[in-house]
Amino acid sequence: MPDSNWICGSEPPNRQGFFETEFNTGETEVTMYSVLGWMPPAHRGYVVRWRLLEPAVEQAEIERYLYYRREGRGHS
Repeated sequence: MPDSNWICGSEPPNRQGFFETEFNTGETEVTMYSVLGWMPPAHRGYVVRWRLLEPAVEQAEIERYLYYRREGRGHS
């Protein structure tokens, strides 16, 4: 994906879901945004920028998250 798809981290997504995020530590990962904000919380660093995932990738993340919730495990 080209860099132009990135959105500034100070602008929150307009919906809940999974997004590719870049933290101020330089790490980039798939992160959930919910009514509580970015998950995992700020101990990870703050979100510098984020972008949408392709629908199939986001759906796979949702299914993985739900699997871990049903199994009583933490999301990683």
